[in-house]
Amino acid sequence: MRRVSEEIGLAVDHAACDPAAWDAVMAEIGRLLPGVWPVLQMVDAAAGTGLPLVQWGWDPAHIRAYEAHYGAVNPWISVILTTPTMVAMHSEERMPVSSLRRTEFYADWLSRLGGMTASSGIKLIDADGRLAVLNLQHDLARASRDHGRLAAVMGRIGPRMRRAIETNRACFPVSAALAPGETLLERVADPAFVVTRDLVTRDLRLVEASRAGRALIAEGEVLRVGALDRIQVRNPDLAAAMAREAALACGDAPSPGSPPGPMRIGGETWQVTAIGLRQDLRGVLGMARLLVPDQLALIVLRRVAASGGGGPERLAGFGLSPAEARLALLMDGSRSLVEAAASLGIRHETARSQLRQVFAKLGVSRQSELAVFILRLRQGA
Repeated sequence: MRRVSEEIGLAVDHAACDPAAWDAVMAEIGRLLPGVWPVLQMVDAAAGTGLPLVQWGWDPAHIRAYEAHYGAVNPWISVILTTPTMVAMHSEERMPVSSLRRTEFYADWLSRLGGMTASSGIKLIDADGRLAVLNLQHDLARASRDHGRLAAVMGRIGPRMRRAIETNRACFPVSAALAPGETLLERVADPAFVVTRDLVTRDLRLVEASRAGRALIAEGEVLRVGALDRIQVRNPDLAAAMAREAALACGDAPSPGSPPGPMRIGGETWQVTAIGLRQDLRGVLGMARLLVPDQLALIVLRRVAASGGGGPERLAGFGLSPAEARLALLMDGSRSLVEAAASLGIRHETARSQLRQVFAKLGVSRQSELAVFILRLRQGA
C-alpha cells in the first residue's frame, strides 16, 4: 500500500501545479487499484463556476445523470457532511445498500451501475463554502474484504490531495493553464512563499516569495525575514501551522490531530496550505533545478472570508430575491424541484426559472452543488 500510495501521490503533486492533471490522478488510482472506479467531487460556492466531477472508469451517461439530478437526492450527502475530514468512510458500515433499495437514488441510478453498488470514500475538505470528496466505487462482494486496504491508501494520499486542491484554488482560480513564460508565483494572488527547512533546527528559510508575499513581509505585522533568510512568524498558532504544513509537504509523517483550520490573526482570518516541490515541478516557479535545495515547499497564506447571518440573510447577501431564497432553502436534497414548487405554491416553470437565477448568483451549476451549499449554510459553515 505504501508503494501504491506513493505512485498516486506523485500524480497528485503534478495536479497541484496543473488542475487539468486531476484526470490523470483518477486514471492512476484506477490502474493501481483494479476493480475500483474513482471519482473526485469538488464544490466551491465562491469559485464562480461549476466544478465538474473528475472520474475514471465510469459510463459518461451515469455521470451526466448524477450531475443533472441524482447527486441532489443522494442520501449520502448528509452522511458525508457529518463525517470529520480525513476519516475513511465505508458505505456498508454507514449506509448499507439494503437500506437504500426503496429510494429513487438506488432504484433509478445506483442499481444500474452493474453491481458497483458499494463504495469507500474520504472527505478531504469541508470549510469556507467548499467541499471535496474522493469516492472509490466498487462491487458489493468486495466491500468488506477490500475496505481496509482502500482506507489505508486514502489515509496516505488524503492530506496530499487536500494540499493540492487548496493550492489549485489559490494559484489557479479559473483553472487555467500557465501562459508561456508565466510562473506559478506570478499567478498566486495571496501571499505565497517558497521555503526550505533547516535540517537541524527545522526552521523555515525563504527562497522566493510572490508579490503579495513580499508585501506581507514588508509590512512586518504577520511575519518577517531575519538573518540567514529565516522566516519569523509573530503568531505562534500560525507559526505552528506553517511548520506542520511544510513538514507534510516535504514528506514527514503527519503529526496526530486534525489539519490546522482557519485562524484569526489581527483583524483577518488565515488558512495555511503547502505542497512539496519535486525537481520536475520546479520549472513552473522559474527556478534553476540545480541551484535549489532538495527539500522545498510552496506555502500559501489565504485570507478566509468571514461568514455571518442566517440562511435567508446570507442568501440575500449573494443577491437572491426573497422568492429565490425561499426556493434555494428547499433544495437541500430532500425533495425534487417539482415537490419544492408545490410546497411554495408556484408553477414548475416558475421554479425552474428561479432556480436558474439561483445557480447564476451562487456560482453553482448543479442541484447537487446547491444541496451541499444549503446544508453547509444551515450548519453555519
